[in-house]
Amino acid sequence: MPSNTYRARVNALAVITSAAFFGANLFIGLSMGVYWLSLPPGDFVTQFFPQFSNFLFTIMPLFLLMPVGLILSARLDWDHAPAQRNWVIALWLYLAVSLITIFYHMPLNVRLAAAIESPVGDALDFYKSIALVAQVTEENSATIRGLWLLGHIPRVLITLATPVFVLRAMRAQSA
Repeated sequence: MPSNTYRARVNALAVITSAAFFGANLFIGLSMGVYWLSLPPGDFVTQFFPQFSNFLFTIMPLFLLMPVGLILSARLDWDHAPAQRNWVIALWLYLAVSLITIFYHMPLNVRLAAAIESPVGDALDFYKSIALVAQVTEENSATIRGLWLLGHIPRVLITLATPVFVLRAMRAQSA
């Protein structure tokens, strides 16, 4: 049987990473989103990928550590149905945000990288092949910005729900 210290650590990893990931997504959606909307569309295209690259170094570790905390915590509570249900929901939410990222935002990000001739645009050709939009141009840059920001709304909502279910699972386990 795992120690209470181990449980506390993996639960802390789950709640801290999921809440921080929500905060990072909220920052991107609200703060950066408002800023990007204030720019002329062409300036958005030139500024997006360098800015995105900067906050990627903060958000990616959270994104990668979150499933570790979720899975290890869920394993501890697998025989406790009320807690297990909440951990499973949190894991499904993580999967949902992952799929949105992989199949919606990554292709748009790669298109925006290619628009400024970043090597990332060439290195990740697969994402260009599944992108919902063609090459970014001056004419469609406002639409691309709108699509990116609209697609970010479900990410913020899902990442808000994740720590809620983590906390519910922790409460159910202790009840």
